[in-house]
Amino acid sequence: MSRRRVHFANDFHRGRGRRQRDFQKDRFMPLPYKRIYGPKWTHGKPNLQAQQNHNQQELPTNRGYGSNDKVLNIIIKDLQPLSSVTRHYLTRTLQSSLDVQLSASCIRNELQNLYRHKRVEVQNAVNNASNLALSAELWSSSEKVFYLTVSCHFITENWKLTSYVLDTAHLLTKHTAENAAEHLLRISNEWNVTEKTQSVVSNVDGIKKARINGGRWTYIPCFAHTLDKVFRETMQITDCESLLRKCQQIVAFFHQSDIASHNLQLYGASLSLRQSELIQSSGLNWLTTLHMLKNILEQWPAIFKVFVDRRVDDLCLSENERKIMENIVAVLNILKEVTEEAGSQGFSPISKIIPLVQKLQKGLRKQWMGGNGIAKKLSKICDYHIGSSKKILQFRVSTALDPQYKTSVLQESGIEDITEEIRKQIRGSAEHCSRDTESQESVFQRYWKTTNISANALEFWKSNKEFKKLPTVARKYLTVVSTAIPVERVHQLQESQLANRRNFLEPENVNMILFLNSNK
Repeated sequence: MSRRRVHFANDFHRGRGRRQRDFQKDRFMPLPYKRIYGPKWTHGKPNLQAQQNHNQQELPTNRGYGSNDKVLNIIIKDLQPLSSVTRHYLTRTLQSSLDVQLSASCIRNELQNLYRHKRVEVQNAVNNASNLALSAELWSSSEKVFYLTVSCHFITENWKLTSYVLDTAHLLTKHTAENAAEHLLRISNEWNVTEKTQSVVSNVDGIKKARINGGRWTYIPCFAHTLDKVFRETMQITDCESLLRKCQQIVAFFHQSDIASHNLQLYGASLSLRQSELIQSSGLNWLTTLHMLKNILEQWPAIFKVFVDRRVDDLCLSENERKIMENIVAVLNILKEVTEEAGSQGFSPISKIIPLVQKLQKGLRKQWMGGNGIAKKLSKICDYHIGSSKKILQFRVSTALDPQYKTSVLQESGIEDITEEIRKQIRGSAEHCSRDTESQESVFQRYWKTTNISANALEFWKSNKEFKKLPTVARKYLTVVSTAIPVERVHQLQESQLANRRNFLEPENVNMILFLNSNK
Protein backbone atom coordinates (compact mmCIF):
# COMPACT_ATOMS: atom_id res chain seq x y z
CA MET A 1 0.00 0.00 0.00
CA SER A 2 2.80 2.35 0.79
CA ARG A 3 4.35 1.81 -2.62
CA ARG A 4 1.12 2.67 -4.33
CA ARG A 5 0.82 5.88 -2.30
CA VAL A 6 4.38 6.95 -3.07
CA HIS A 7 3.92 6.17 -6.74
CA PHE A 8 0.77 8.25 -6.72
CA ALA A 9 2.60 11.21 -5.20
CA ASN A 10 5.42 10.88 -7.69
CA ASP A 11 2.93 10.82 -10.55
CA PHE A 12 1.37 14.04 -9.30
CA HIS A 13 4.76 15.69 -8.97
CA ARG A 14 5.53 14.78 -12.58
CA GLY A 15 2.16 16.13 -13.72
CA ARG A 16 0.33 12.81 -14.23
CA GLY A 17 -1.73 12.68 -11.02
CA ARG A 18 -5.49 12.34 -11.01
CA ARG A 19 -5.87 15.86 -9.55
CA GLN A 20 -3.47 17.49 -11.95
CA ARG A 21 -4.31 21.15 -12.55
CA ASP A 22 -4.49 21.62 -16.28
CA PHE A 23 -3.12 25.16 -16.54
CA GLN A 24 -3.80 26.09 -20.14
CA LYS A 25 -3.06 29.46 -21.59
CA ASP A 26 -6.75 30.33 -22.03
CA ARG A 27 -7.74 29.45 -18.47
CA PHE A 28 -8.39 32.22 -15.98
CA MET A 29 -5.79 32.01 -13.19
CA PRO A 30 -7.23 32.46 -9.66
CA LEU A 31 -6.33 35.84 -8.22
CA PRO A 32 -4.13 36.21 -5.11
CA TYR A 33 -6.95 36.78 -2.63
CA LYS A 34 -6.71 36.09 1.05
CA ARG A 35 -7.57 32.47 1.55
CA ILE A 36 -10.54 31.51 3.71
CA TYR A 37 -9.80 28.48 5.88
CA GLY A 38 -12.57 26.14 6.95
CA PRO A 39 -13.09 22.51 8.00
CA LYS A 40 -13.59 21.37 4.39
CA TRP A 41 -11.09 23.51 2.51
CA THR A 42 -7.67 22.58 3.89
CA HIS A 43 -5.79 24.82 1.49
CA GLY A 44 -8.43 27.55 1.32
CA LYS A 45 -10.89 28.73 -1.28
CA PRO A 46 -11.24 32.21 -2.82
CA ASN A 47 -14.13 34.20 -1.41
CA LEU A 48 -16.34 35.87 -4.04
CA GLN A 49 -16.73 39.12 -2.09
CA ALA A 50 -12.96 39.28 -1.58
CA GLN A 51 -12.49 38.82 -5.32
CA GLN A 52 -14.89 41.66 -6.14
CA ASN A 53 -13.20 43.97 -3.62
CA HIS A 54 -9.81 43.16 -5.12
CA ASN A 55 -11.06 43.86 -8.65
CA GLN A 56 -12.21 47.34 -7.62
CA GLN A 57 -8.62 48.33 -6.81
CA GLU A 58 -7.93 49.73 -10.23
CA LEU A 59 -4.61 50.67 -11.72
CA PRO A 60 -3.84 54.38 -12.03
CA THR A 61 -4.30 54.26 -15.81
CA ASN A 62 -5.98 56.78 -18.05
CA ARG A 63 -9.66 56.08 -18.57
CA GLY A 64 -11.80 56.61 -21.62
CA TYR A 65 -10.64 53.77 -23.87
CA GLY A 66 -13.99 51.97 -23.78
CA SER A 67 -16.57 50.39 -21.53
CA ASN A 68 -14.46 47.35 -20.63
CA ASP A 69 -11.99 49.28 -18.47
CA LYS A 70 -12.72 47.23 -15.36
CA VAL A 71 -11.84 43.96 -17.10
CA LEU A 72 -8.77 45.54 -18.71
CA ASN A 73 -7.65 46.71 -15.28
CA ILE A 74 -7.84 43.15 -13.92
CA ILE A 75 -5.95 41.72 -16.88
CA ILE A 76 -3.10 44.21 -16.53
CA LYS A 77 -2.90 44.22 -12.74
CA ASP A 78 -3.06 40.46 -12.25
CA LEU A 79 -1.33 39.37 -15.48
CA GLN A 80 -4.30 37.47 -16.86
CA PRO A 81 -4.56 36.12 -20.44
CA LEU A 82 -7.03 38.03 -22.62
CA SER A 83 -8.92 34.84 -23.38
CA SER A 84 -9.94 34.73 -19.72
CA VAL A 85 -12.56 37.42 -20.34
CA THR A 86 -14.80 34.85 -22.01
CA ARG A 87 -14.49 32.36 -19.16
CA HIS A 88 -17.36 31.74 -16.77
CA TYR A 89 -15.14 32.25 -13.70
CA LEU A 90 -14.28 35.85 -14.53
CA THR A 91 -17.79 36.64 -15.77
CA ARG A 92 -19.32 35.38 -12.53
CA THR A 93 -16.79 37.36 -10.48
CA LEU A 94 -17.65 40.65 -12.19
CA GLN A 95 -21.27 40.15 -13.19
CA SER A 96 -22.52 42.51 -10.49
CA SER A 97 -20.54 45.44 -11.90
CA LEU A 98 -20.49 44.82 -15.66
CA ASP A 99 -23.24 46.08 -17.95
CA VAL A 100 -21.67 45.05 -21.26
CA GLN A 101 -20.94 41.80 -23.03
CA LEU A 102 -17.33 40.73 -22.45
CA SER A 103 -15.35 40.58 -25.69
CA ALA A 104 -11.72 39.52 -26.04
CA SER A 105 -11.33 41.43 -29.31
CA CYS A 106 -12.66 44.66 -27.78
CA ILE A 107 -10.42 44.25 -24.77
CA ARG A 108 -7.40 43.73 -27.02
CA ASN A 109 -8.19 46.90 -29.00
CA GLU A 110 -8.37 48.89 -25.79
CA LEU A 111 -5.18 47.22 -24.58
CA GLN A 112 -3.39 48.33 -27.74
CA ASN A 113 -4.67 51.89 -27.36
CA LEU A 114 -3.53 52.07 -23.77
CA TYR A 115 -0.15 50.58 -24.68
CA ARG A 116 0.45 53.14 -27.45
CA HIS A 117 -0.48 56.00 -25.13
CA LYS A 118 1.78 54.77 -22.33
CA ARG A 119 4.67 54.06 -24.68
CA VAL A 120 4.75 57.70 -25.81
CA GLU A 121 4.84 58.79 -22.17
CA VAL A 122 7.71 56.41 -21.34
CA GLN A 123 9.62 57.36 -24.50
CA ASN A 124 9.51 61.04 -23.55
CA ALA A 125 10.82 60.26 -20.06
CA VAL A 126 13.65 58.14 -21.46
CA ASN A 127 14.58 60.78 -24.04
CA ASN A 128 15.05 63.37 -21.31
CA ALA A 129 17.29 61.10 -19.21
CA SER A 130 21.05 60.63 -19.36
CA ASN A 131 23.47 58.08 -17.93
CA LEU A 132 21.11 55.15 -18.37
CA ALA A 133 21.64 51.57 -17.28
CA LEU A 134 19.81 48.60 -18.77
CA SER A 135 18.73 45.31 -17.25
CA ALA A 136 17.85 42.20 -19.25
CA GLU A 137 15.94 39.28 -17.74
CA LEU A 138 15.72 35.97 -19.59
CA TRP A 139 12.72 33.89 -18.53
CA SER A 140 10.58 31.08 -19.89
CA SER A 141 6.89 30.22 -19.80
CA SER A 142 7.67 26.60 -20.71
CA GLU A 143 10.65 24.49 -21.65
CA LYS A 144 10.63 25.82 -25.21
CA VAL A 145 9.17 29.34 -24.97
CA PHE A 146 11.66 31.99 -23.85
CA TYR A 147 11.38 35.75 -23.45
CA LEU A 148 13.79 38.62 -22.78
CA THR A 149 12.43 41.55 -20.75
CA VAL A 150 14.54 44.71 -21.04
CA SER A 151 14.24 47.61 -18.58
CA CYS A 152 16.05 50.94 -18.31
CA HIS A 153 17.09 52.78 -15.15
CA PHE A 154 18.17 56.35 -14.49
CA ILE A 155 18.32 58.90 -11.69
CA THR A 156 16.17 61.97 -12.21
CA GLU A 157 17.19 65.55 -11.53
CA ASN A 158 15.36 65.21 -8.21
CA TRP A 159 17.57 62.22 -7.30
CA LYS A 160 14.95 59.50 -7.69
CA LEU A 161 15.91 56.15 -9.18
CA THR A 162 13.35 55.55 -11.94
CA SER A 163 12.85 52.31 -13.84
CA TYR A 164 10.80 51.48 -16.93
CA VAL A 165 10.18 48.20 -18.70
CA LEU A 166 10.93 48.88 -22.37
CA ASP A 167 10.14 45.67 -24.18
CA THR A 168 9.64 41.92 -23.82
CA ALA A 169 11.02 40.03 -26.80
CA HIS A 170 9.85 36.55 -27.73
CA LEU A 171 12.96 34.51 -28.58
CA LEU A 172 11.41 32.50 -31.38
CA THR A 173 14.40 30.51 -32.59
CA LYS A 174 16.77 29.93 -29.70
CA HIS A 175 17.57 31.31 -26.27
CA THR A 176 21.34 31.52 -26.62
CA ALA A 177 23.36 34.41 -25.24
CA GLU A 178 24.01 35.61 -28.79
CA ASN A 179 20.32 35.69 -29.65
CA ALA A 180 19.48 37.48 -26.40
CA ALA A 181 22.25 40.01 -27.08
CA GLU A 182 20.89 40.71 -30.56
CA HIS A 183 17.42 41.40 -29.20
CA LEU A 184 18.90 43.59 -26.46
CA LEU A 185 20.70 45.72 -29.05
CA ARG A 186 17.58 45.90 -31.24
CA ILE A 187 15.44 47.10 -28.32
CA SER A 188 18.02 49.68 -27.21
CA ASN A 189 18.18 51.05 -30.77
CA GLU A 190 14.39 51.23 -31.05
CA TRP A 191 14.23 53.24 -27.82
CA ASN A 192 17.26 55.41 -28.75
CA VAL A 193 19.21 54.53 -25.62
CA THR A 194 22.18 52.66 -27.12
CA GLU A 195 24.62 55.56 -26.90
CA LYS A 196 23.39 56.71 -23.49
CA THR A 197 23.86 53.27 -21.92
CA GLN A 198 27.14 52.16 -20.39
CA SER A 199 26.19 49.14 -18.25
CA VAL A 200 23.82 46.19 -18.64
CA VAL A 201 22.79 43.95 -15.74
CA SER A 202 21.60 40.55 -16.94
CA ASN A 203 20.79 37.01 -15.83
CA VAL A 204 21.82 35.62 -19.25
CA ASP A 205 24.86 33.43 -18.78
CA GLY A 206 27.55 34.11 -21.38
CA ILE A 207 26.07 37.36 -22.71
CA LYS A 208 29.31 39.18 -21.93
CA LYS A 209 31.10 37.04 -24.51
CA ALA A 210 28.56 37.91 -27.22
CA ARG A 211 30.39 41.24 -27.70
CA ILE A 212 27.53 43.16 -29.32
CA ASN A 213 27.63 46.92 -29.78
CA GLY A 214 31.39 46.80 -30.30
CA GLY A 215 31.95 45.92 -26.65
CA ARG A 216 31.07 49.44 -25.44
CA TRP A 217 28.70 48.14 -22.78
CA THR A 218 29.87 46.75 -19.47
CA TYR A 219 27.98 43.56 -18.54
CA ILE A 220 27.29 42.86 -14.88
CA PRO A 221 25.83 39.53 -13.68
CA CYS A 222 22.50 39.80 -11.87
CA PHE A 223 23.19 39.42 -8.13
CA ALA A 224 19.96 37.46 -7.54
CA HIS A 225 20.69 35.10 -10.44
CA THR A 226 24.21 34.55 -9.13
CA LEU A 227 22.89 33.59 -5.69
CA ASP A 228 20.52 31.09 -7.33
CA LYS A 229 23.43 29.64 -9.28
CA VAL A 230 25.56 29.39 -6.11
CA PHE A 231 22.74 27.53 -4.34
CA ARG A 232 22.17 25.11 -7.24
CA GLU A 233 25.83 24.24 -7.52
CA THR A 234 26.06 23.73 -3.75
CA MET A 235 23.13 21.29 -3.78
CA GLN A 236 24.71 19.39 -6.67
CA ILE A 237 28.15 18.90 -5.12
CA THR A 238 26.71 18.01 -1.70
CA ASP A 239 24.35 15.34 -3.14
CA CYS A 240 21.33 17.05 -1.59
CA GLU A 241 19.25 16.96 -4.76
CA SER A 242 17.75 13.54 -3.93
CA LEU A 243 16.70 14.81 -0.50
CA LEU A 244 15.07 17.89 -2.06
CA ARG A 245 13.20 15.68 -4.54
CA LYS A 246 11.93 13.63 -1.62
CA CYS A 247 10.68 16.80 0.05
CA GLN A 248 8.93 17.78 -3.18
CA GLN A 249 7.22 14.38 -3.19
CA ILE A 250 6.07 14.93 0.40
CA VAL A 251 4.45 18.22 -0.57
CA ALA A 252 2.91 16.63 -3.68
CA PHE A 253 1.46 13.81 -1.53
CA PHE A 254 -0.56 16.28 0.53
CA HIS A 255 -1.46 18.53 -2.40
CA GLN A 256 -3.06 15.61 -4.25
CA SER A 257 -5.15 14.37 -1.32
CA ASP A 258 -7.79 16.43 0.50
CA ILE A 259 -8.14 13.72 3.14
CA ALA A 260 -4.40 13.67 3.91
CA SER A 261 -4.33 17.48 4.01
CA HIS A 262 -7.33 17.59 6.35
CA ASN A 263 -5.72 15.03 8.67
CA LEU A 264 -2.50 17.03 8.61
CA GLN A 265 -4.39 20.11 9.75
CA LEU A 266 -6.10 18.18 12.55
CA TYR A 267 -2.86 16.64 13.81
CA GLY A 268 -1.13 20.02 13.61
CA ALA A 269 -3.83 21.62 15.76
CA SER A 270 -3.70 18.82 18.32
CA LEU A 271 0.09 19.18 18.56
CA SER A 272 -0.14 23.02 18.73
CA LEU A 273 1.97 23.41 15.60
CA ARG A 274 2.01 26.59 13.55
CA GLN A 275 -0.55 26.25 10.77
CA SER A 276 1.03 26.89 7.38
CA GLU A 277 0.38 25.60 3.89
CA LEU A 278 3.00 23.27 2.44
CA ILE A 279 4.74 25.03 -0.44
CA GLN A 280 6.05 23.22 -3.47
CA SER A 281 9.50 24.14 -4.77
CA SER A 282 10.06 24.06 -8.51
CA GLY A 283 13.61 23.35 -9.53
CA LEU A 284 16.39 24.60 -7.30
CA ASN A 285 15.15 28.08 -6.55
CA TRP A 286 16.54 28.99 -3.12
CA LEU A 287 13.54 31.05 -1.97
CA THR A 288 10.85 28.42 -2.63
CA THR A 289 13.20 25.71 -1.33
CA LEU A 290 13.61 27.64 1.93
CA HIS A 291 9.86 27.88 2.47
CA MET A 292 9.31 24.25 1.50
CA LEU A 293 11.92 22.92 3.92
CA LYS A 294 10.88 25.21 6.79
CA ASN A 295 7.23 24.20 6.50
CA ILE A 296 8.07 20.49 6.38
CA LEU A 297 10.34 20.73 9.43
CA GLU A 298 7.77 22.76 11.40
CA GLN A 299 5.00 20.31 10.62
CA TRP A 300 7.01 17.10 10.64
CA PRO A 301 5.40 15.63 13.81
CA ALA A 302 1.97 15.97 12.19
CA ILE A 303 3.27 14.79 8.78
CA PHE A 304 4.77 11.71 10.41
CA LYS A 305 1.44 10.83 12.07
CA VAL A 306 -0.35 11.04 8.72
CA PHE A 307 2.31 8.78 7.12
CA VAL A 308 1.90 6.24 9.92
CA ASP A 309 -1.88 6.21 9.53
CA ARG A 310 -1.66 5.76 5.77
CA ARG A 311 1.35 3.40 5.93
CA VAL A 312 3.58 5.61 3.80
CA ASP A 313 7.13 4.48 4.51
CA ASP A 314 9.18 5.69 1.54
CA LEU A 315 8.51 9.38 2.25
CA CYS A 316 9.50 9.29 5.93
CA LEU A 317 12.52 11.44 6.75
CA SER A 318 15.30 10.02 8.88
CA GLU A 319 16.90 12.00 11.68
CA ASN A 320 20.01 12.55 9.55
CA GLU A 321 17.91 13.85 6.64
CA ARG A 322 16.13 16.29 8.92
CA LYS A 323 19.49 17.49 10.24
CA ILE A 324 20.67 18.16 6.68
CA MET A 325 17.44 20.06 6.02
CA GLU A 326 18.06 22.17 9.12
CA ASN A 327 21.55 23.00 7.84
CA ILE A 328 20.17 24.00 4.45
CA VAL A 329 17.52 26.18 6.09
CA ALA A 330 20.17 27.90 8.25
CA VAL A 331 22.18 28.73 5.12
CA LEU A 332 19.15 29.93 3.17
CA ASN A 333 18.07 32.15 6.06
CA ILE A 334 21.39 33.97 5.64
CA LEU A 335 20.67 34.43 1.93
CA LYS A 336 17.24 35.80 2.75
CA GLU A 337 18.64 38.22 5.34
CA VAL A 338 21.23 39.48 2.88
CA THR A 339 18.76 39.97 0.02
CA GLU A 340 16.31 41.76 2.32
CA GLU A 341 19.03 44.28 3.14
CA ALA A 342 19.33 45.00 -0.58
CA GLY A 343 15.91 46.68 -0.38
CA SER A 344 12.22 46.02 -0.10
CA GLN A 345 10.94 47.28 -3.43
CA GLY A 346 12.15 48.26 -6.88
CA PHE A 347 15.85 48.13 -7.72
CA SER A 348 18.96 48.75 -5.65
CA PRO A 349 22.35 50.05 -6.90
CA ILE A 350 25.46 47.90 -7.25
CA SER A 351 27.02 49.92 -4.44
CA LYS A 352 25.44 47.39 -2.06
CA ILE A 353 27.01 44.28 -3.58
CA ILE A 354 30.42 44.44 -1.86
CA PRO A 355 29.00 44.98 1.67
CA LEU A 356 26.30 42.34 1.06
CA VAL A 357 28.87 39.77 -0.06
CA GLN A 358 30.95 40.58 3.03
CA LYS A 359 27.89 40.08 5.26
CA LEU A 360 27.01 36.84 3.47
CA GLN A 361 30.48 35.38 3.92
CA LYS A 362 30.57 36.42 7.57
CA GLY A 363 27.28 34.63 8.26
CA LEU A 364 28.37 31.50 6.36
CA ARG A 365 31.69 31.43 8.19
CA LYS A 366 29.87 31.49 11.52
CA GLN A 367 27.69 28.58 10.40
CA TRP A 368 30.51 26.36 9.22
CA MET A 369 32.51 27.05 12.38
CA GLY A 370 29.49 25.58 14.15
CA GLY A 371 29.70 22.41 12.09
CA ASN A 372 27.43 23.24 9.14
CA GLY A 373 29.11 21.58 6.16
CA ILE A 374 26.56 23.02 3.70
CA ALA A 375 27.62 26.54 4.72
CA LYS A 376 31.28 25.73 4.05
CA LYS A 377 30.56 24.42 0.56
CA LEU A 378 28.31 27.35 -0.30
CA SER A 379 30.89 29.84 0.97
CA LYS A 380 33.55 28.43 -1.34
CA ILE A 381 31.26 28.51 -4.37
CA CYS A 382 30.08 32.00 -3.46
CA ASP A 383 33.69 33.17 -3.27
CA TYR A 384 34.34 31.67 -6.71
CA HIS A 385 31.43 33.50 -8.35
CA ILE A 386 31.27 36.85 -6.55
CA GLY A 387 34.27 36.93 -4.23
CA SER A 388 36.18 39.11 -6.69
CA SER A 389 33.54 41.86 -6.65
CA LYS A 390 35.65 43.93 -4.24
CA LYS A 391 38.42 43.97 -6.86
CA ILE A 392 36.23 45.27 -9.70
CA LEU A 393 36.78 49.00 -10.11
CA GLN A 394 33.19 49.84 -11.05
CA PHE A 395 31.89 48.13 -7.91
CA ARG A 396 34.55 49.82 -5.76
CA VAL A 397 33.80 53.32 -7.07
CA SER A 398 30.05 52.81 -6.74
CA THR A 399 30.44 51.59 -3.15
CA ALA A 400 32.78 54.48 -2.30
CA LEU A 401 30.17 56.95 -3.57
CA ASP A 402 27.46 55.40 -1.40
CA PRO A 403 27.91 57.15 1.98
CA GLN A 404 26.29 54.29 3.92
CA TYR A 405 28.69 51.65 2.58
CA LYS A 406 31.85 53.56 1.65
CA THR A 407 33.76 52.16 4.64
CA SER A 408 33.58 48.73 2.97
CA VAL A 409 36.25 49.88 0.52
CA LEU A 410 37.81 52.89 2.29
CA GLN A 411 39.10 50.71 5.13
CA GLU A 412 41.45 49.10 2.63
CA SER A 413 44.86 50.62 2.15
CA GLY A 414 44.72 51.03 -1.63
CA ILE A 415 42.03 53.43 -2.75
CA GLU A 416 44.16 55.31 -5.27
CA ASP A 417 42.36 53.60 -8.15
CA ILE A 418 39.04 54.88 -6.81
CA THR A 419 40.13 58.52 -6.50
CA GLU A 420 41.84 58.40 -9.90
CA GLU A 421 38.67 57.06 -11.58
CA ILE A 422 36.57 59.78 -9.95
CA ARG A 423 39.05 62.45 -11.12
CA LYS A 424 38.84 61.00 -14.63
CA GLN A 425 35.05 61.19 -14.60
CA ILE A 426 35.11 64.77 -13.30
CA ARG A 427 37.52 65.86 -16.03
CA GLY A 428 35.22 64.33 -18.63
CA SER A 429 32.02 65.87 -17.26
CA ALA A 430 30.36 68.86 -18.85
CA GLU A 431 30.36 70.67 -15.50
CA HIS A 432 34.13 70.52 -15.08
CA CYS A 433 35.84 73.85 -14.58
CA SER A 434 39.63 74.11 -14.39
CA ARG A 435 39.41 77.25 -12.22
CA ASP A 436 37.69 75.66 -9.21
CA THR A 437 38.92 77.42 -6.07
CA GLU A 438 38.81 74.29 -3.95
CA SER A 439 41.08 71.40 -4.91
CA GLN A 440 39.63 68.01 -5.75
CA GLU A 441 41.77 66.41 -3.07
CA SER A 442 40.25 68.51 -0.29
CA VAL A 443 36.75 67.66 -1.52
CA PHE A 444 37.65 63.96 -1.50
CA GLN A 445 39.03 64.11 2.00
CA ARG A 446 36.02 65.99 3.29
CA TYR A 447 33.67 63.37 1.85
CA TRP A 448 35.78 60.41 3.05
CA LYS A 449 35.68 61.80 6.60
CA THR A 450 31.91 62.36 6.65
CA THR A 451 30.42 59.93 9.17
CA ASN A 452 27.14 59.08 10.93
CA ILE A 453 25.14 59.09 7.70
CA SER A 454 21.62 57.73 8.07
CA ALA A 455 20.16 58.87 4.75
CA ASN A 456 20.39 56.64 1.71
CA ALA A 457 22.78 57.54 -1.10
CA LEU A 458 20.31 59.44 -3.28
CA GLU A 459 18.97 61.51 -0.40
CA PHE A 460 22.53 62.30 0.70
CA TRP A 461 23.67 63.60 -2.68
CA LYS A 462 20.45 65.53 -3.17
CA SER A 463 20.98 67.52 0.02
CA ASN A 464 24.79 67.89 -0.05
CA LYS A 465 25.85 70.34 -2.74
CA GLU A 466 29.14 71.29 -1.10
CA PHE A 467 31.00 68.32 -2.58
CA LYS A 468 31.36 70.12 -5.91
CA LYS A 469 31.43 67.64 -8.82
CA LEU A 470 31.13 64.43 -6.77
CA PRO A 471 27.31 64.30 -7.11
CA THR A 472 27.66 64.21 -10.91
CA VAL A 473 29.90 61.15 -10.71
CA ALA A 474 27.71 59.58 -8.04
CA ARG A 475 24.64 59.91 -10.25
CA LYS A 476 26.37 57.98 -13.01
CA TYR A 477 27.60 55.11 -10.83
CA LEU A 478 24.54 54.76 -8.61
CA THR A 479 22.29 54.39 -11.67
CA VAL A 480 23.58 50.86 -12.28
CA VAL A 481 21.32 48.37 -10.49
CA SER A 482 22.36 45.09 -8.86
CA THR A 483 19.60 42.80 -10.15
CA ALA A 484 17.75 42.22 -13.41
CA ILE A 485 14.46 41.93 -11.49
CA PRO A 486 12.86 44.04 -8.75
CA VAL A 487 14.25 43.10 -5.33
CA GLU A 488 10.83 42.18 -3.93
CA ARG A 489 10.77 39.23 -6.32
CA VAL A 490 14.09 38.05 -4.90
CA HIS A 491 13.08 37.57 -1.24
CA GLN A 492 9.27 37.84 -1.12
CA LEU A 493 7.52 34.57 -1.92
CA GLN A 494 4.17 36.15 -2.77
CA GLU A 495 5.74 38.58 -5.27
CA SER A 496 7.82 35.75 -6.76
CA GLN A 497 4.71 33.60 -7.25
CA LEU A 498 2.74 36.51 -8.71
CA ALA A 499 5.42 36.97 -11.36
CA ASN A 500 4.77 33.40 -12.52
CA ARG A 501 1.38 34.52 -13.84
CA ARG A 502 3.12 35.90 -16.90
CA ASN A 503 3.81 32.29 -17.94
CA PHE A 504 0.14 31.96 -18.97
CA LEU A 505 -0.09 35.11 -21.09
CA GLU A 506 -0.58 34.72 -24.83
CA PRO A 507 2.72 35.36 -26.68
CA GLU A 508 1.13 38.10 -28.79
CA ASN A 509 0.06 40.01 -25.65
CA VAL A 510 3.00 39.42 -23.32
CA ASN A 511 4.85 42.61 -24.25
CA MET A 512 1.86 44.95 -23.89
CA ILE A 513 0.56 43.48 -20.62
CA LEU A 514 3.97 43.37 -18.91
CA PHE A 515 4.75 46.89 -20.15
CA LEU A 516 1.53 48.31 -18.69
CA ASN A 517 1.76 46.24 -15.51
CA SER A 518 5.29 47.47 -14.74
CA ASN A 519 4.99 51.09 -15.91
CA LYS A 520 2.10 52.15 -13.68
